[in-house]
Amino acid sequence: MQKVRIPISVDPVKSAGKQLSYVGLVPGKSMTRLQELLVEPCADVDAELEFDQDEQNIKHMKGHATVSVTVACERCGDPMVVALESNFAYAPVTKRQTATDMPSDYEAIELDELGEIQLHRIIEDELILAMPVVVKHDERECRVDSNAMQWGKIDDAPSDKENPFAVLQELKRK
Repeated sequence: MQKVRIPISVDPVKSAGKQLSYVGLVPGKSMTRLQELLVEPCADVDAELEFDQDEQNIKHMKGHATVSVTVACERCGDPMVVALESNFAYAPVTKRQTATDMPSDYEAIELDELGEIQLHRIIEDELILAMPVVVKHDERECRVDSNAMQWGKIDDAPSDKENPFAVLQELKRK
């Protein structure tokens, strides 16, 4: 089966009513915010989206996205490949479905002025959240030995500088 491009935006309420599902790709070049974190262009993202209605009649979208990206190791600066993967579930906020009434299984999402959600943006947000906070090689694979790193030395000698708050101490005594 050939993978097709995921639509940029859809009406999640109508899509859930029709129980639509999409299996396809999101172009990596359209993910400009994710691209800023990478050292090489982002590959196309594999994505699966499923719109449905649960037992409580809550219309929702569940999805899964994966991509391998090349980032710089924070320790040595060399490029390294990181696999990003995200599972997510959203429910649109409507007049009948308010954010406060939603179960915790779903993240509430606001509709735009056309009553749609931006699928590419949601997938990009999820992949950015899946990015490790500190990207670095395993210590055995990194060319910089973490034990040989120098972080600076704190001088234990007392400072001869005058305390800038000494004036306040004098005022307190008076």
